[in-house]
Amino acid sequence: MNKNDLGKFFILGFQHGIKKHHIDLIKEIKPAGIILYPSNMRSLSDLQLSIERLHEIIDDGVRLFISSDHEGGQLETVPGILPSPGNKALGASNEPHYAYIFGDFLGNELRKIGFNMLFAPVLDVRANKSSPVVGLRSFSDNPKIVAEYGVNFLKGLNNHIIGTCKHFPGHGKAMQDSHHEIPIIPNLDESDLFPFMKAIEAGAEAIMTAHIIYPQYDDNIIATLSKTILKNLLREKMGYQGLIITDALEMKAIHDNYSPREIVSKFFNATGDLLLVGDCDANFEPLYKELISLYSNGEIDKQLLENSFNRITSLQNQFVEPNYEARFLTEISKKAIKTNINEKLNFSEITFLVPQGDPLSPSDTSNKDYYEYTDLIRNLFENPQITTFNFENGKINGSLEKTELIVSFVVDSFLFEKQLKMQKEIKEYANQVIYIILRDERDLQNYKTEKYVLTNSTKAVSVYYALKTIFDI
Repeated sequence: MNKNDLGKFFILGFQHGIKKHHIDLIKEIKPAGIILYPSNMRSLSDLQLSIERLHEIIDDGVRLFISSDHEGGQLETVPGILPSPGNKALGASNEPHYAYIFGDFLGNELRKIGFNMLFAPVLDVRANKSSPVVGLRSFSDNPKIVAEYGVNFLKGLNNHIIGTCKHFPGHGKAMQDSHHEIPIIPNLDESDLFPFMKAIEAGAEAIMTAHIIYPQYDDNIIATLSKTILKNLLREKMGYQGLIITDALEMKAIHDNYSPREIVSKFFNATGDLLLVGDCDANFEPLYKELISLYSNGEIDKQLLENSFNRITSLQNQFVEPNYEARFLTEISKKAIKTNINEKLNFSEITFLVPQGDPLSPSDTSNKDYYEYTDLIRNLFENPQITTFNFENGKINGSLEKTELIVSFVVDSFLFEKQLKMQKEIKEYANQVIYIILRDERDLQNYKTEKYVLTNSTKAVSVYYALKTIFDI
């Protein structure tokens, strides 16, 4: 391990979509993983594209944990997974095997679509005055029930992906929400630690910390940064040897009270492994710079970092796979593309003409797909110009400005004379026009002298691969 490997100590999140410069950053610094937030999964198509773009990086040899916060119940973030009644309902069911069944079901569903990690289960023991941030996320106010159901849930998950137990050493008695301020829990006891101890005995591979002060262990610093809690209690007394991951560093309990240098120095010297940066654009760079500085100056124990690096890579070798079950769908999209473009193009000014319109028949829902294209284009290109048009009457919404390149989507223009006329007329507004023919090869007769890509599909993932055929993205 050397200075070039320091990206490995981060899990990154992108709150406003995964842009091209984010993909470039991931390839450059090679973080341990990525957390997908709801903004990266606004729809099933958006989820499919986010997962596929990350797996393309894995294809290039960068191993990545791909995680989410989809706990079930109160906190569900991944679209397409049937809703769960949640942990409190599981704990009240008096049927511990349901926790295992749900963990197994959820882990399998997530693995099939490309995840390999999950920030769950919640092992916090609910208290009478718990903050709503715990609420339904806790299995029970009984530590034995939390332990039994939490361990069953974890075992089910671990059949498929890495489960992450949280929030150590226990968030249940907090009356404040660490998203907004530092909670203080003066009465943490063995009952709060009990579920974590049982999870460790069951082979827990990852534990997430709490941004909370526990005065009986460390009266002036949150657990995430406390050597007394992470090293002395969790590692030495409780015998835990797996990954220690921070809760999101954007939470005000840590973000507003500790500098990037304090966070990096204290966390890694306390035997922590992974910093979870939920908003990469806002917070990654100062933390990364401080890690490089502290590493270079010898202010972080390099043997501790070496140990962390080995724990991270060992778990990645176990759980990070180059393919996932649903990936055949993207393979179909790639193989179905036909084009007469032989080299990648590079233009600084691009206008995209995106279709809108009604279904072409009662058996057609493809018009819904067109709404996905705008977010896709904005994630792939810097400052693109996007204009919509009605594919039936060819009417452009707004006006076209002169530009270097127009990429126009074609929807059965052989059926719609006015659309075809518009598609030809737009050549007056650009040095070059490329047509992405979405549906039917019969349109090729109208564009055989033009540059085109035929997708044979309206799905966003097919458009993604059409754009990759044209551009180096």
